[in-house]
Amino acid sequence: MIEIKNLKSSYSGTIVLEIESLDFKEGEVTAVVGLNGSGKSTLLKSIVGITTHQGSIMIDGKNAAELSHKKRASFISYLPQTSPAANMDIFTLACHGRFPYLGYSKILGKQDLELVENALRLTDLWELREKNLSEVSGGERQRAYLAMVIAQNTKYILLDEPATYMDIKHQLEIMHILKQLAAEGRGIIFSSHDLPQSFSISDKVCLLKEGRLVAEGKPENLTADTRQMKEVMGLALKQNNEDDLIYKFSLRK
Repeated sequence: MIEIKNLKSSYSGTIVLEIESLDFKEGEVTAVVGLNGSGKSTLLKSIVGITTHQGSIMIDGKNAAELSHKKRASFISYLPQTSPAANMDIFTLACHGRFPYLGYSKILGKQDLELVENALRLTDLWELREKNLSEVSGGERQRAYLAMVIAQNTKYILLDEPATYMDIKHQLEIMHILKQLAAEGRGIIFSSHDLPQSFSISDKVCLLKEGRLVAEGKPENLTADTRQMKEVMGLALKQNNEDDLIYKFSLRK
């Protein structure tokens, strides 16, 4: 479990995110939602250790602040919102996910190569593995970075807008992959602007507004409070029917 207590994250000395208490469990998909500037990316970066912060972040009982970058990378993998078109092929990029576990030689063993192949097949990129990142679409490049994160084989996977640049087909496939990874026992934490999609696949949703955690809980419980949803997001969501958790926008007062 990732446990956060009294978190204060800042940029250039200005506090932009304050969360008193929050936790993320393995085996669950958690969506972090909010308007632009609400602190979604800052929260993920704080957990990873990129953003300056105060307070306590515990990862499976270990203080994240006391972990080396390499050790933390064995617990948590992270995909930022935008990634460069590095001058390498897709297979080589995916192999980078195994680097935290390798020695100085950086030679991949049989198990490493199997994890890389599985990640590329899962993201529908195995046939494109020899393509350079500069030769593929933005959506394919995003999936390549996702494959690298999956190949890292960590208990917790943090994703900042993982469906960026993807067409609707691959967006839905990525959401299915996240559910599949959670079913295997991973803790999936992702930020997104797509509210119906986020609420439909998540076990838990965290609502952020102006750097504060306004609410957290099961999607169906949060959407039941239309007043709160409209206050945070400017609109509400509702289920299509009582038998599923497929959400759509609702502009009803």
